[in-house]
Amino acid sequence: MAEEQIVRATEDDLPVIGEMFGECKEYLEARGILQWDEKYPNHEYFENAMEGEELFVLKKGSETFGAMVLDEWQTPEWENASWTETEGKPLILHSFCVDPSAQGGGYGSKMLQFAEDFARKNGYAVLRLDTYFGNEGAVRFYEKRNFRKTGEVRLSGKPEGHEDYICFEKVF
Repeated sequence: MAEEQIVRATEDDLPVIGEMFGECKEYLEARGILQWDEKYPNHEYFENAMEGEELFVLKKGSETFGAMVLDEWQTPEWENASWTETEGKPLILHSFCVDPSAQGGGYGSKMLQFAEDFARKNGYAVLRLDTYFGNEGAVRFYEKRNFRKTGEVRLSGKPEGHEDYICFEKVF
């Protein structure tokens, strides 16, 4: 039986990633969560992240079960969060997705652990992320893994009524 591995995405992964994010978007929308739209994340975003070696996928054999972007870009709205670590370099987790058909199988935890290990190994002082405050499953997921809430921010460009996000961090 194939083991899970998290690797940098290649061009061959992009169609699968696009399809998986489409399914995740539908899954979230069915639960009243308008976190993603046609503008973000999109093919161009993933292509740029792949070219920058910032797009990672979780694979088991030839199947892809998750994707995430790890980079240093922070949205300007994050300036309103109360970050604990302000001196060291932050690593940011974006576009974190586990295929809806594989949710509950521990893949999200493995991916988040990979992001934490990657941050430590590469000299980052903290791992930061945000999630829509109405996505209670995601909020619990990060809290259970000892991420600290650092505040709520309002993200422009999100659908009306879905602009409020909770910022989280884990300091190393």
